[in-house]
Amino acid sequence: MTNSTTLTLLAALALAPRPRAAQSPTYEIMYSFKGSPDGVDPEAALVIGEYGALYGTTVAGGASGLGTVFELTKPTGEPWKETLLYSFSGSDGQNPNSPLVLGSTGVLYGATTGGGGGGATGVIFELAPPSAAGGTWTGTVLYAFSGGIESAAPNGPLLIGPAGTLYTSTEGRGAPTGFAVALAAPGTPGGIWTESVLYRFSGVPEGATPVGGLVSEGGSLYGTTRYGGYGDCGFFGCGLVYELTPPATTGVSWPETTIHGFSEGPGGRNPAAGLTLGPRGVLYGTTEFGGTGACGTSSGPYAGCGTVFQLTPPAAPGGDWTESVLYSFSATGGDGASPVASVVVGKNGALYGTTKWGGTATSACPGSASVLAGCGIVFELTPPATSGGAWTETVLHAFTGLDGDGATPVAGLALSSTGALYGTTSAGGTAGKGTAFVIEP
Repeated sequence: MTNSTTLTLLAALALAPRPRAAQSPTYEIMYSFKGSPDGVDPEAALVIGEYGALYGTTVAGGASGLGTVFELTKPTGEPWKETLLYSFSGSDGQNPNSPLVLGSTGVLYGATTGGGGGGATGVIFELAPPSAAGGTWTGTVLYAFSGGIESAAPNGPLLIGPAGTLYTSTEGRGAPTGFAVALAAPGTPGGIWTESVLYRFSGVPEGATPVGGLVSEGGSLYGTTRYGGYGDCGFFGCGLVYELTPPATTGVSWPETTIHGFSEGPGGRNPAAGLTLGPRGVLYGTTEFGGTGACGTSSGPYAGCGTVFQLTPPAAPGGDWTESVLYSFSATGGDGASPVASVVVGKNGALYGTTKWGGTATSACPGSASVLAGCGIVFELTPPATSGGAWTETVLHAFTGLDGDGATPVAGLALSSTGALYGTTSAGGTAGKGTAFVIEP
């Protein structure tokens, strides 16, 4: 090889792109809630709006201490800014703890577990943006639950269906029961919304206490119940995943099918969150307990630290769904425990979520009565390279509750188009009232 050839090759190598070393994600507290009249205890996932604005709720705080709706924005070159959009007063609802949903015109829809006035037990509300920048947002109660046959305490993000119909689940009162309901929009602006019960859950051996709202696929609605089913988890049962099919005749209950029942053991039990729809009709979810990881405590083991699961639809109509446990949490070695929120699906099929407890701490979270160590984690689950292989978990952040860090995330995450993960913690922060955070890839 001549010297000129060698120099040419060296020059080409110098100009060629080089592989970049893997970088750790960047974690940032966007905002620490301060307490009334600011918000307290955000327990719901954030929703990403226009121009990157983030919207969320707090269970408490605000002018009346009954909860708020807030907005987070990032002015160029400045820190994140929080704007309080609305404070609940009781007659218009109280204690919102489920994610907001963004309508096509910028309207925010949400639910509160209480309030509504006159013995009401929760409301569905609308929050409309101002006509001019800097104006006041307008809150409207679309429907107040009476606590009667149509139940109480709506939960989960609302599902917006055809013609603007809103679908959700309600937890019920007293003994575990609950409902799946629909709210039909009025024919004229300002009219009365019409509520109809799609299905009433009755407890063991059927489902009870539906949680996390509903998702839609192929005309059917899917959801989870925290209790009920045939599992051996005591009097209330281990929970299940159900499908509601549109009836042939309007005005009657939707036929319900249990597509998976949880039981004591490695398969997970007692889901505390709704489902996430993946490619090809696959359903992803979490269970607060169960799995193969035993959560050791001073008073004995928990029945597992929780799981992330997948339900694959049958190859032919009427067949059985297949459950696969993608990951069992262990609460050891920095791992999390007790996922109580849904997951989100990212690029290449990765799943992202949070756990309420666990992480790197060796003792209980500051200010917590939990017997489990740690203040929770944010995790990533990467699918295997070959079918049937194990999913790989990566802990993206372990919360400490110290030095202004967040603690105890009970909400899921919002994933931006750039791969940023936005979330909330129900405790921690500089005032101990909770935080909003971002993890950049």
